[in-house]
Amino acid sequence: MHTKRLLSLIFLAALASPALAAGAPAAAKPDAKAEADFDAYFDTRMKAAQKAMSEKRYASVREQVLELEKALKRVDPDYGEKSQWAYVLDFKRFALYEMGEQEAAVASCRQTVKVLAPNDWPYLAEFNVVRAARRACHNMLAYEQSAVATTVAQHEEAIAQIERCFDTVSPIEDASVLDNFYETRATVYLKANAVTKNKYQEQLFDTLVRADARKLALDEDPQFASIMKTPAYLSFKKEFKNDRKNGSRKTTDNQEST
Repeated sequence: MHTKRLLSLIFLAALASPALAAGAPAAAKPDAKAEADFDAYFDTRMKAAQKAMSEKRYASVREQVLELEKALKRVDPDYGEKSQWAYVLDFKRFALYEMGEQEAAVASCRQTVKVLAPNDWPYLAEFNVVRAARRACHNMLAYEQSAVATTVAQHEEAIAQIERCFDTVSPIEDASVLDNFYETRATVYLKANAVTKNKYQEQLFDTLVRADARKLALDEDPQFASIMKTPAYLSFKKEFKNDRKNGSRKTTDNQEST
């Protein structure tokens, strides 16, 4: 699995973020000083994790975020501060995967999408990092499920995961937040299509056309390049472009942000 598909925009955003501890609306803590002290502690440890991440010291990243996870469980067991949880769980997922602990990374993803999904606030920028963590996890779950799928049902579960990734987007986010995930989406549909007698050909073509329109260079992959030269695909692409001109087809995955 390519690093491009693993590295969440959370990490890149965090490097430029002046206040990691700024979270979404949550229940007030009884002690304002204790809250401020914890936020300062969180920022210090998270910045250390960022530095270790940039230096590819993944064991150190894991150590930092596991300590933060324990601390968060003590002060926020109900997962109210979702942005803080998003930073921690996303770094945890990435570090585990890079260290070769694939099963643990997948398990972490399942935990992340479960605890971060409720009570999304689509028009709050503070929730962008939460959505980014969820997208990255749904993407990983889709990719890993597709890689080992041997039945139609297993391929359909991979499809469900990648579509949840693409559904996890807010009108205030730019369409580019989905760019890293088109390759997984195309891979998932390609594999599912192969075992279902072209049941998912339209979805595969649609993904490739959208990625091509966004200049994501999926045709650098020989499998995709071959498909994108076929008469069936070229006919679909022509129809897609016509539909975009007359507005009869939704031609972006985040219509309101483009």
